[in-house]
Amino acid sequence: MPTVLLMKKQMTVLALAATTLVILAGCNDAASPIATKTVAATAGDNPSIDSSPVETTATTSAAETPSAKPASTTSSKPKTTTKPTPTASTTASGPTIVSFKVVQKPKCAEGTAVFRAKAVPAIIKWKITGATSAALSVDDPTNTPGTYGPEELSGTETFEFSCAGPVGSVEKHTYAIWALGDGKQRSKTITATAKILDNGTN
Repeated sequence: MPTVLLMKKQMTVLALAATTLVILAGCNDAASPIATKTVAATAGDNPSIDSSPVETTATTSAAETPSAKPASTTSSKPKTTTKPTPTASTTASGPTIVSFKVVQKPKCAEGTAVFRAKAVPAIIKWKITGATSAALSVDDPTNTPGTYGPEELSGTETFEFSCAGPVGSVEKHTYAIWALGDGKQRSKTITATAKILDNGTN
């Protein structure tokens, strides 16, 4: 075989061998990177590490918890209960004469014929409740209701005194008020008097 052809063949084999080495070297480099990782120590790896769970207690204050309520502010003063005071009933059964009196005392006229003071009339006043009607009697010995006339359940009447008796005598008149209603009647009597001081002739 010629020398030149042999040399070309050997060079081709060397070239193929070099290419194969380069390819193998590249594959080795791609697979050869060393991956580094950090492995955490566990209880199994290191017997000195305690594997028991650690208990933790969370402390929550009232300000951090929305459901917390403020402390009670109840007053220490005792409660007092006021009981109503019972009042006596003022309602009477049937007609009632609440009041009947002389509110102005009469007085006879006095003095001389020239300087003479006029007489002062008698004024009586009354108040009746629980009645349907009222009546007044004046100087009635029969004790008959209403000989003077019917009246309101409350009111006043004025009576002049005649004072026609002898000097030094006492003029007297009697008044009776009657309360009628509910098939019942009540009465009350008062007397007004006035002394005759003179006859007015001097």
